[in-house]
Amino acid sequence: APVLWLNPDLDMSAGKAMAQAGHAAQLAWWELTDEDRGAWRDAGFPLSVRPAAPSHWTTLVTSGLPLVRDAGFTEIAPGSSTVVADHPALR
Repeated sequence: APVLWLNPDLDMSAGKAMAQAGHAAQLAWWELTDEDRGAWRDAGFPLSVRPAAPSHWTTLVTSGLPLVRDAGFTEIAPGSSTVVADHPALR
């Protein structure tokens, strides 16, 4: 199932983390083929949200997977990488 990996170096409120995870899921959706979107939908949109291990975060950010960068209007500095969307179909 897809995993949305949270940046372990950022302190986000629960609401901010949920918003960033939502953005990551949307970015993953846009990157999927129609067939992969249908398969994800038919499976009931399984999804996990987890903090990344610090040692894994750099690899995730440079992996080419969908990456959310915050605009900086609230509690996170502008341009901060917040979540990586790791959907198996995008690997």
